Amino acid sequence: MADDAEKAARREKHKKRMNKILFKCWNLPDAEPFQDSSHPSTHEVRDLTSVGQNLDKGVYQHGRSGWELYAKDMGIVYNWHISRRGKHSTRAKAHLDKVVGFFSKVDPILGELVSKSKPSEDSSDGGGKNQTSSGKKRKNSEKDNTNSSPRKKNNVSSTERLTLSQREKRSMEMLATYLEECGGERSQSNNFRCMVVQRPGGRYESIFFSVENKRFKSMADVARFLNLVDDRPGSGGGSRNNSKSSNRGQKDSEKRKLKRELDKLMKLHTKAVKVLDDHCNENPVKQLPMNDVSMMDDGSNAAKAHREGRIVPSSDIEAFPGIPAHCIPDLFLVWDFLCTFCRALSLEPIELDDFAAALSFRPVNVPQASSHGDSASNIPVYLSESHIALLRLLLQDPTSDNWWWSILETPEMVEEEGEEYLNATDKKRKSAAAVVKIDMEALLAAEEDTVTTARWLLALEDVRTRKPDNTGPIKSAVRNAIAATTNQYVKSYLKKAMRKWNKKSAGLVKRAVVWLVDRVREARPDVWGRSVDVQEIAEQKKIVATEAAIEMDRIVEDADEVNDADLNLEVESDEESDFDEDEGSDNEDEYADQADNQGSPSKQLCSMTTKENDDITPVTTFVPAKPVPSLVDLLLPPGKPTLPSDLVHALTWPPVIGATSCRVLHWYKRRRNEVDDSIREFRELKPMSVAERRARESIATFRILSECANPRLCIFRILIEAAYDTYHVQQSIEDNFKARMNAIKALDAEERRAKKEAREELAAIEAAARERLSREAQETFVEKKRKEIIQNNEETGDYSAEFLEDLQDADIINFDEDTKAEYEALPTPDSFNKSEVNTIVAKIQEETAFGTSILVVLSLKEIEQREEKHLTSLQEKLESFGDLESLYQTHSADRETSAMVDKIRKEIATCIDLKQSLPQLRSNAIDALNDAIDDGTVKALRTAIKAAKVAKLTGDDVETGGIWSLDLLRDAALELKNAESRKRVTEAQKDLVAKRNKCFIRTDPLGSDRYQTCFVHFDYDKSSRVWAERDFIICKDSLDSKEDSAVLFKTPNLVSMGARDRDEDFLSLEDRDKPYGSSFLSFSRQEYHHTSEIATLAMHHWSCYTTDRSIRVLIKNLNSKNDKEKALKEVLKGTLEAMALASASSDAPPNGALLNGGSAEGTEQDKRSLPREETEFRSSGDSDVFTALKGNLSEDDAAILKGVTSAIGRRIRLRRIPNPERAPDVAQYIMGTITGWKTKIVPNEEAVNKEDFGNDKSHPPVPTPLWRMALDDGGELHITDNEVVEGLARATKWTNQHPGYIEHDAPFLSYRNNFGRFCGRQVDAPSSLTPLAFARQMLKKEQDLYMPLKNRTLENNWGGKCGSRNAWVASLKEYGHTFEAVRDGLLTLENAFFDLTGGFGTNGSSMHDDEAAEQTTESKLSGKDLLYDEVSRFDIELESLGNDVKGLWNNPDTRAIFREIISMSETVSILALGLDLICRNSQGYISRTKSSVVHQPAFEQAPSSVVGRRRAAMQRPGAYSDFF
Repeated sequence: MADDAEKAARREKHKKRMNKILFKCWNLPDAEPFQDSSHPSTHEVRDLTSVGQNLDKGVYQHGRSGWELYAKDMGIVYNWHISRRGKHSTRAKAHLDKVVGFFSKVDPILGELVSKSKPSEDSSDGGGKNQTSSGKKRKNSEKDNTNSSPRKKNNVSSTERLTLSQREKRSMEMLATYLEECGGERSQSNNFRCMVVQRPGGRYESIFFSVENKRFKSMADVARFLNLVDDRPGSGGGSRNNSKSSNRGQKDSEKRKLKRELDKLMKLHTKAVKVLDDHCNENPVKQLPMNDVSMMDDGSNAAKAHREGRIVPSSDIEAFPGIPAHCIPDLFLVWDFLCTFCRALSLEPIELDDFAAALSFRPVNVPQASSHGDSASNIPVYLSESHIALLRLLLQDPTSDNWWWSILETPEMVEEEGEEYLNATDKKRKSAAAVVKIDMEALLAAEEDTVTTARWLLALEDVRTRKPDNTGPIKSAVRNAIAATTNQYVKSYLKKAMRKWNKKSAGLVKRAVVWLVDRVREARPDVWGRSVDVQEIAEQKKIVATEAAIEMDRIVEDADEVNDADLNLEVESDEESDFDEDEGSDNEDEYADQADNQGSPSKQLCSMTTKENDDITPVTTFVPAKPVPSLVDLLLPPGKPTLPSDLVHALTWPPVIGATSCRVLHWYKRRRNEVDDSIREFRELKPMSVAERRARESIATFRILSECANPRLCIFRILIEAAYDTYHVQQSIEDNFKARMNAIKALDAEERRAKKEAREELAAIEAAARERLSREAQETFVEKKRKEIIQNNEETGDYSAEFLEDLQDADIINFDEDTKAEYEALPTPDSFNKSEVNTIVAKIQEETAFGTSILVVLSLKEIEQREEKHLTSLQEKLESFGDLESLYQTHSADRETSAMVDKIRKEIATCIDLKQSLPQLRSNAIDALNDAIDDGTVKALRTAIKAAKVAKLTGDDVETGGIWSLDLLRDAALELKNAESRKRVTEAQKDLVAKRNKCFIRTDPLGSDRYQTCFVHFDYDKSSRVWAERDFIICKDSLDSKEDSAVLFKTPNLVSMGARDRDEDFLSLEDRDKPYGSSFLSFSRQEYHHTSEIATLAMHHWSCYTTDRSIRVLIKNLNSKNDKEKALKEVLKGTLEAMALASASSDAPPNGALLNGGSAEGTEQDKRSLPREETEFRSSGDSDVFTALKGNLSEDDAAILKGVTSAIGRRIRLRRIPNPERAPDVAQYIMGTITGWKTKIVPNEEAVNKEDFGNDKSHPPVPTPLWRMALDDGGELHITDNEVVEGLARATKWTNQHPGYIEHDAPFLSYRNNFGRFCGRQVDAPSSLTPLAFARQMLKKEQDLYMPLKNRTLENNWGGKCGSRNAWVASLKEYGHTFEAVRDGLLTLENAFFDLTGGFGTNGSSMHDDEAAEQTTESKLSGKDLLYDEVSRFDIELESLGNDVKGLWNNPDTRAIFREIISMSETVSILALGLDLICRNSQGYISRTKSSVVHQPAFEQAPSSVVGRRRAAMQRPGAYSDFF
């Protein structure tokens, strides 16, 4: 009972689910034809109502079989309409897809069963045949219909309707019957089970399984298994029938197999034909990209201009005034670094033009008598902020320790460095430096016991760990090794090495010993216990001996020294070689005596050749010579400044930056020497001599700063090169790189998604194209057959006219078997080749671009023919009405006829007018379409298409019901569609692109063209600017015959810059003239120029495109057949789109919105930049007007424009004030070119102003000249006469750097750094380097140090009742704006602090100036002499060092040197360094001395909180304070 209840519940659940599916199908849109059928059937379901009735009767309640029957009935409901191809067939297909989806959610097999279920033949075709056969006149039609067997058809249809479970049940019944016929029992079939499988061809196959899961393919196999059938040939009854049936089955199977093979071959043939057609139509050779070489001279304008050395199009900007053209790369490098790492530097970015103006800014020379240091005080704020930012970045980073101490480095210091601080090249060079000559082959060939060799090697190993000044242990180790060895060559080598020994330094001895130990270790690996083959040891000895022989050739040795060694080689014994330390006590060392002894004349000559002739002496170190300390170095502390410090201050940064640059440059000199030595070592060349090294170091600046000519730019370049090595910048780059990679991944994913959508869209269009081709083929076939049936019927008369009229497409297809076979043989959608599909795809895209289903593309000639034909038809139609005059006179025409005639007349008049006006409009529209297609931007294409519509180049096609269009307009519409898709993708990726650009690493170029021209756009530059870097064309002939426009032609001398490469670093002299040597040099020089004509850095021609017109011309000259130019073209189109969006976002003209604030003289801007007609302006004829205007200029400006007779074509620099109310002192300067002029009539305002108010007297208008100015950044302005002459004079001064010309209100002078504010407040930033700022700083420092110094002296001659301090403060407050006053004030402050610290006396008494001068006179050299002596300057130290500080200065010479430096200084920065030095020495004195004031016990024992409050209160100005 439980099982029955469970089954009933399960059946009820299935029934509810079936009801839900039926309910969904019933409620589908337009489902009325399928709810109740108009052609019901008694033996088949044809509507949803019958399915519902069966569901209520429980027909589908038997589990799986019920679901299968239910799915089949639901499929028959819709497939019956589809098979009839009636008016509901399309709707039935749509509903069937949805029903299949409903059943697929239950089981995918049920979905397939729904789609494959077909109605029976009599049910699907019967209705149609009965309807169509009524009109037939065939005599035997009824007889033919009665001959068919309804029973057979019903059996077949019922068999097709069986489900798999029903087929299995039926097969089991047939098996039981078959076993009974074979003599068995029906019960034997219970031991078997059946499984029915549907094969791919639609055939069902029954397979039987026994209880043991043994498989049987047929019922005969089951009977044989049960021994009910004898399978021997010729046996028993039925053998003949079985043989016949088996033969028939074999033939059928062979036929089916052959049919499958034939179908397979046909498919392969169709596929092969399609691939062949695609290959022939595509022609892949034509689609291959063209390389640069093949396009160098393709006959285009760009190729012609390149041959002539010209630039097409001409650039808008060539260079910046004051910046040489070859310095532009360094200008970009510096500005790009400062803008890129603005966050790391705490420096607000600045525009490129303002940065270039700041670099070339030169203040007006002020008379020397008035003040000093004004040039430094007039430095632009941005330069001060950027230098301080770089200095802070460098000094905070630990990598600055490498170059800060580089100027103090000596070869001895490098020798004393541990090997852990050296790289691999330095270690190899240090270990391989040979200083003593020896026959290494003989030394290694000498026989010696292995234990003995290990003993003296261990003795010499102690030398490796000793410092060169530790001479005693080194001497002892060498002595022990000489006593231990039996190899006479080793003894001779060590003795010659000891001749270079000195009491104070044994560096050369150490190098010789370490070199020998390393070579012997390398040649004798068996000494340390390794089991090495004898042959391997011999090969290793040979290698070491060969390398040592090469090094020995580089050493020049005294002849007498060699002879002495050879003589003592055999006679010397171990006992004789011992040293007597007692004898050596009187004389420092016998080897030292030999080293100091001059020897024979020949030895002196050889020594002179070795030590004094630098031309042949090989260099032994890569450390450059120490530079002479500068005055700034003397004022700086001995250690590297640490932040925060007053040395990195707005007052002190210029000299500190200079000292930092010198240190970095010295470090790079050392690195350059290392590179030179490593290259020679790698090429196995002879090392350079000392003279060559000195010559290299003398031109090291030109080798490092080859492209720099501007001193400010050089300093920036040095600092930025060092900044790139800092940890902070590297970490910033790494973080940006990681973030950029993530952003690029997200952007790539978005691009892949966009490409996927584009592919899917293209695939959908291709599928639609294939369906369209297939549909067109079917329609063509049906129309053809319809015509054939009609023609045949005309001959036979078998069909009535009503039958032919009612004949539908489905009836024609099923007309007879041949027609049906031909229809089935029509090409399927997948059988069309790619060329046919591409043609239809292009057609669909064209129709989509115009928004129509039919597009007719015409040429201009065909359009004119259509219009002429239309005009002719109108005229003929008008003539058909007869005589119109008589018609109107007699009033015989009705109202409709009159209206029609009037309408035709108007149309004819309109056609005639358009025929006269359209040619010019169409010509302009066609030119605009061509330019817009080359441009490729959305704005340009829409404008051109709009103009084409106005010119009647497209319209409605009456014949087809679609649209006709010009072929060029069709191309423009397709390009517009592509541009809009690119724009949508760009806008979708805008946020990701902004995120990627925010993670900035370096500026990547936009691309390059066929001539290797590199195009770059900087993120912080103006959006419309595209910079181009071109190689010069080297011309060996003279440039006199070249045109001025041939700017790319240069001689090798004009292209070269910087120091020339040293060929001897790469090749030896004997290899240089050989073929492989010349080819190697040619290959290496291609890095500088592709022609390999120069051996130095090559200059490049830089230019800039700023207007949309120049960029459009540039795009037009690019060839899309080249991959590089095609990619560059797409990027430049994106730049144009950005320019168009920027111009569309503002209401003012492009790049002119910033001008809407003022005029040339600070008044409100007039309304002259309005739209104008191009024909109004003239390109010449302004000479008289311009000459009259020059009379209003000053004498200087008139002299500058003396030879200028016309303003047309001249460069002009216009001055405008953007915000005259809030910032009247900040102007903006705009560059442009005068392109035309005209006379404008304006009211006479002066006459009106003279009359009394209310006078109605009219005044005649006054003609006023007006010039048109084309802006460099795009757009136009209309300017007046005064603006023209003043702008021309201003442009000439600005371009030529006229002496005394300065723009005091330039934008870069008003720069303020809101990120860092290193120069103080915004108000104080411009005056941070003035004497007044230094006076404030000096007063502050004196106030901080006066009280601690006062507490440490018993005699105060500075403050108190003396009044000197008050007088000093008053003088600074009154005269602190002059340089002389602050310089004298600093000297006065030094004298005061000198007295407060006790002078030079040991008892605290002060030594006055006369005593100090007397003591200085008695010394060998005065302080001034020490300062100006380059040798003694190395020993000057002005800093108070050590714990025994008893005054402000260590000695009188120190004070004299300081006062001399301050006295001759001419800049405030040097004074600031001197003040900082005085403060440091005073602070050192305060820290190392005790206060003379006794503190009260209560204060000493007060709590820490109270002490903190008291100290805070005492630090107020004027309060008593003791800092320490």
